Amino acid sequence: MTMPYDGRSRPTPVYREGALPPDEFETEFCESMMRTALAILPQPGMPPGIAPAAARRYHGTFLKYFSFFAWKFPSWLMAVATQCPYIDVRKEIIEDCVDEEVGDPDAAGKCHIDVLYDEAEAVGISRDEIYAARPTPPIVAAIHAWENLARTLGWVPGFAAIAGLEIIHSEPAIKARVRLTSADQAEKYAQNLGGKAFHERLGVEEGALKFLALHSYKDRFHGGGELALLVKYANTRSLQEESLWAMQTSLQIMAVHVTEVLRLASEAAGFELDPSWLSQAEIL
Repeated sequence: MTMPYDGRSRPTPVYREGALPPDEFETEFCESMMRTALAILPQPGMPPGIAPAAARRYHGTFLKYFSFFAWKFPSWLMAVATQCPYIDVRKEIIEDCVDEEVGDPDAAGKCHIDVLYDEAEAVGISRDEIYAARPTPPIVAAIHAWENLARTLGWVPGFAAIAGLEIIHSEPAIKARVRLTSADQAEKYAQNLGGKAFHERLGVEEGALKFLALHSYKDRFHGGGELALLVKYANTRSLQEESLWAMQTSLQIMAVHVTEVLRLASEAAGFELDPSWLSQAEIL
């Protein structure tokens, strides 16, 4: 007896008439992603001129509240996997989740959430403090919004929404950002981040801060694989447009989440963020 929805021998879908060709859809996806990100996402890092003790509190508090996202992200990927009948997509998701929750060879065998806890401890925020933290309403709203995207959309747009948060660090997406910004804008952006290495600004040893660097590095690989799979299976114009909408919506949710986390971090560190610093659009 054959099951009606069996992915073991499903062929690669053929692009339907009206769909953008794969290379054009990849370009549209990456450029739309970067235009959205540059318009609404806060810039990373922290404002220049903060004393090391305050900078450590700022960064540790950022990690404390970002942990809600870091802890839930793998479950959203797995929610997409439960709907997807294709083994290559499921394999990519499982490999990503192993790094996130089991152990990553590039992190000395530690999973990514443990790397977050270690980095928070290095700047003075204990695991117990992270465990005791309670999310604020904007963080709760963001977490539930991502949960809904992962569990209520079809697997292709759901994959675009959740994996898109890693695809943004992939090589094609980085190249799209370069195409959309001038050299002068990139230089202004770099100057606004203070000029010093991040560990120097926090007054900690080089190598103590691994979480964000590790994710940036790993996302270039996972994100690149996820992008290739999204382009492969978004084979109708309808799926392509749904995927674009889902990715843009997910970035809008991330803007709400990160803006709130940065507000909490600056409050803990004893200063108020300049709203113009929060926006990449103000710089670019």
